[in-house]
Order: sequence, then C-alpha cells, then structure tokens
Amino acid sequence: MTHVGIVGARKYKDRQSVIELVHTLPKDSIVITSSCRGVCAWAGEAARAAGFKVRIYAPDLTGIRTRTEMVERYYWRNRQLISACEIVHAFISQEDGLTGGTKYEIQYAKRLNKELVLHWENGKVKRICQISLPFGPRERDFSADWMRFFSEALG
Repeated sequence: MTHVGIVGARKYKDRQSVIELVHTLPKDSIVITSSCRGVCAWAGEAARAAGFKVRIYAPDLTGIRTRTEMVERYYWRNRQLISACEIVHAFISQEDGLTGGTKYEIQYAKRLNKELVLHWENGKVKRICQISLPFGPRERDFSADWMRFFSEALG
C-alpha cells in the first residue's frame, strides 16, 4: 500500500493533469491531500471516483485569535500531511511559481527525504528521489551497517 500525497497551488489551472495522475497510481494507493480548492480538491474527487481510499488533512482552526496562529495551523497541517506520505506529487502554478504552502510542503518533503515529483503547469515534470542510506557517515560503520541491512532485507 503506497501513501501518495497530492498537493498544489490553488492557482494551478490544469485540472486534467491532476486527474490523469490519479489514474496512473497503483490500485492499492491511499491518496493523501487537503481540502484546499484547486489541485487538492480535484485530487480528492478523482481519487474517490476511481475507488481509492482518500485521507484529507485539514487544519484545526478552533480557538484562533490571530492571523499568525492561523498560518501556523496551516503549516502544522502541511507537516502532518507530508509526514504521512511515501511519495509527494506537487503541482506548481505558472502564474505564481513556487510559493506559499506548496513551497513549504516541497521543502518539508525534501527535509524528510521523501520521494518528490514536481509537476509544472507547462507540462514539465521533475522527479526527485531521495533515499536515506542505511549506514552512518563514518567509513568504519559502512561494512557492519550494510551487512545488517542486507541480513534484515534478505532474512
């Protein structure tokens, strides 16, 4: 079961590209997105229509007293959403470029070494594969850590 995050700019206009992505996902995928208009709403609708399980992440806005608190709740929601994914597809608007919540989600996915696929509105797609290696930074750890990794993987 693959947990696939689909996020994107609200000003992204190519709804069909989001729907087409959903239809290429493995059938056992769980689509993880938010309830924001545009990319996230389209991804949720397309995923439900195609029979996928969908998880919607929404910020808890109860008790908000300031705009700063509200913004932090949205960023907290973004961190939770990205943490729940194995791969993240981010749709970037030609109009705005890489800004706001989508930029934050991409940066957070990179920080967590998530596999990341960037989709620009002009059709350009860039896959960023980030893998955490199973050994430490010191050379003497290399052999023992790789042996442990392979015995667990093959055992």
